[in-house]
Amino acid sequence: MISFKVGTAGPSGVFFRRTQWDQQCLIASDANRHLECVALDQVTSGLNNLVRLLEFSDKSRWAARVPIKTTSSLQAGAAELGAEVATTQFIKEHSDLAVPRVFAYALDENNPAAVAYMLIEVLPGIIAMDALGGYKVNRGVIPTQYRRRFYRLVAICHVHDFLTTLKIGTIANQVKFKWDNETIGRMMQRGPIPAERMIAIIDQFPSQIKAMASRLSTSNNGPTPLCHDDFLHSNIMVDEDSFDVTGIIDWEGACTVPWELIAFPEFLQAMPASFDLSQSYDRDGQLLDEEVRQTWRERREYIEMVKSAEPEDRLLSTCLSSNRSQALAYTYGAFTSIGKLGFYDRVVKEVERES
Repeated sequence: MISFKVGTAGPSGVFFRRTQWDQQCLIASDANRHLECVALDQVTSGLNNLVRLLEFSDKSRWAARVPIKTTSSLQAGAAELGAEVATTQFIKEHSDLAVPRVFAYALDENNPAAVAYMLIEVLPGIIAMDALGGYKVNRGVIPTQYRRRFYRLVAICHVHDFLTTLKIGTIANQVKFKWDNETIGRMMQRGPIPAERMIAIIDQFPSQIKAMASRLSTSNNGPTPLCHDDFLHSNIMVDEDSFDVTGIIDWEGACTVPWELIAFPEFLQAMPASFDLSQSYDRDGQLLDEEVRQTWRERREYIEMVKSAEPEDRLLSTCLSSNRSQALAYTYGAFTSIGKLGFYDRVVKEVERES
């Protein structure tokens, strides 16, 4: 999330100006014992949401969270917001995981505030990505001196994250790549293989995964874990002095997935060798980049932290320890969320060999 000045151009500014903040404050006041409420100048914005702090006469604060959606995507946005409200409330009721309480919400613009919104609890602390000088100082990574403690506490959250639901459909029932063929062609102009070959690899991936889904997953009929789809330190709150985790935010894309698609937190993601370029490795198959090698070492440490936090079933640590599961989880995420170009066909062959 980034701070911005009131009136800034672009989608964030448009939705800021569209919001009837006096009415938003009245709604908040009605939901909070009719305490007088004012909208503060503290505003942040990401790609998908605008957030403004509201303060009451007793000095308590809530956050007004407004989805940033184009006119054509408002219906989908309402569905996402509704899902986030339901998910957050479910976690609040069934887990010890610290998530913001939802005080009030509207799923569409047909309300006095003129925008869809959530009024939510302000969790203590600061976003981990912004702590201790933020990106300018730490370049988007957790400072080394806090890393082990942070990872251990995140591992506990990761275990709590995996609540179960009753049923889920088959792997790859609905997957769509982010980029169209024309865009892929432009991206591959200087790629290691012809654009036509990359397009074919991407086109074939969903059907390949679906064809072997019954062999990949033992959990197609549930129960299955609920997981955060953007489990990154930009969505993890911490105490800035100790780096203790104080909560997890932004559950709009949370979903249930088979255990075989459970991945590491995104700050510990690492590309499987079968998906990567061969020049990333030496003749002995060892990674050349020291930072990537360090990530793999930290992944092994994280698995041990998960083992210490999870129940005897060891489901999460087993999935994180499986090269096959992690290759599949990384590739599935790269396809559905990022639109990353890569050797999906090689991953499929690797997974098939180990099935």
